[in-house]
Amino acid sequence: MNCRAGFLKVVCVWLLTVTSSSDAERTPKKYTAGVSCKPVELTALTKALMEASLKSFDEANGKHLGTWSPGFPELHVDENSTILGPTVQCSLLFMSQGLKDILQDQRSNLNPTDVSLHKELRKTIASVDMLAVCMKEVIGGECPSTPSPPNMPRHVFERKQWSHTLLKRARGYLDWVENNIPTNETKSKRKYVVNNATVKGKDKIKSRLTQATSRKYLEGSGYFL
Repeated sequence: MNCRAGFLKVVCVWLLTVTSSSDAERTPKKYTAGVSCKPVELTALTKALMEASLKSFDEANGKHLGTWSPGFPELHVDENSTILGPTVQCSLLFMSQGLKDILQDQRSNLNPTDVSLHKELRKTIASVDMLAVCMKEVIGGECPSTPSPPNMPRHVFERKQWSHTLLKRARGYLDWVENNIPTNETKSKRKYVVNNATVKGKDKIKSRLTQATSRKYLEGSGYFL
């Protein structure tokens, strides 16, 4: 995880502080004082943490687990779709709950002594929760209803396959979010298009008023039109 100066450095310190406490899975209500929300950087960091969690999970549980065929519709996106605040909030809530279930299963059942894996998952959970708060500030939106909790299978191999697939799908979803977050540049372009259209509209109105005024003047002067 590459923590550069500035925003990411503060976030990384925050993540280390959170994951060192026993209450690491709580949802953050606010950012660390003085930290502004930078969704592109935070999404990239969360995706990197998800990748690290997936790698650590596969090393602990097996690298040839295959794909959980029912899949996770909550994390499925059309590559050409537009990012929507409420949908993102629902997906991030589902993602966070799924990660917590994976952590609980690894910690209590499958790999109770793998402290490194537990730590990676805790950092990822904290980052996903922080991203949800950040995205709400940037694009708004509220999940209309709490998503149905993930349903982890009962048998050991299926639980591993389920967890592996969720981590992989979550990474892909974050990649899509990172590539579709409205940036200052895209906002400026949209603003320019709107302003340009407004100017053109005003020019048309002004032209019509000028023509109407000229016509009225000529009629009053007795000239033939």
